Amino acid sequence: MASKNKPTGDFVVGLDIGYSNVKMAYGHADQDQPSLMVRPAQAAPVTSLNGNIDLKDGEHYVYLNNEQWVGFVNPGRSGVKRELHADYPSTDTYRALFNASISEVCADGRSQIDHLITGLPVKQARNAELVERLTAQLTGTHQVSPKREITVKKVTVLPQPVGTLNYIYATHPNPEILEESVLLVLDPGFFSVDWVVFRRGDIVRDSSDSSMEAMSALLDAINVEIAKDFGGNGPGRDKIEIAMQNGRNRVFLFGDEVDLGPFIEQASSIVAPKALLNMKQQMRFLDGEAVDFVLLGGGGGNCYKSAAQQVFPRSKTLTSDRPVISNAFGYWLNHG
Repeated sequence: MASKNKPTGDFVVGLDIGYSNVKMAYGHADQDQPSLMVRPAQAAPVTSLNGNIDLKDGEHYVYLNNEQWVGFVNPGRSGVKRELHADYPSTDTYRALFNASISEVCADGRSQIDHLITGLPVKQARNAELVERLTAQLTGTHQVSPKREITVKKVTVLPQPVGTLNYIYATHPNPEILEESVLLVLDPGFFSVDWVVFRRGDIVRDSSDSSMEAMSALLDAINVEIAKDFGGNGPGRDKIEIAMQNGRNRVFLFGDEVDLGPFIEQASSIVAPKALLNMKQQMRFLDGEAVDFVLLGGGGGNCYKSAAQQVFPRSKTLTSDRPVISNAFGYWLNHG
């Protein structure tokens, strides 16, 4: 007999495969909260790995193109060129990370995902051909290892900022205020800062764009600021990224510990305002209508908060309490 408290609804996965992290929110539709997981967004054939081929903590063997790959490896270990372009979902890296993700969320032995929800940048999400292509790519039966298949029955592709919007709606003490307001949703990721305007719950047509002043530019700026103080070439982007992915506020350089905090703040004050000022200039379509709230999610959300308050001083700024996972969590919430 089944346990009285065992969830029985559809098994739903919110999946956000970014350029820096893979974020997963998964569980049954009748659960109050999904399980959450964040892993590095790097994958490579076993033969390309730097170092030994033994799995490190959090890594996951996966199968792609009749070849053994490892997913969720740290930057610098993959031994393959990093994919940083708009057609990311078509790459082997993305496909390997997808297989690793569905295998990871089905670690209890299940072989079916009833509903998988993911996202694309707003401009791409408006392109029906791209949405149909990604939906077809992710739907169906996937060979995740030589002797294991996982079937994804249904796929929904959302504009990425909808994930953050869903999450902040669900966690805000008075969501009715948000539903009646003009909202600017910022999603600072590794490759780009995506933004979109919602007016009373609906996306404002042609109100979105992307800036390249994203986390990759911020990491480079942090490295430059450290190099200015300590000499040499700095610790390098990979080392800084790994530290930030793991919630550490320090790196080691020349054997000494370097506190990242002041350098993150300094670099953010250079990179973030530039991105947001360029974005504000593109928002003339509001024709004087006020932006009531600026909502920040994404892996770089906290790094852009001060700049958002500076560029939009009269708007209220809301930052997700879980900025890295907010999109995936918000996707999962969309199952209803």
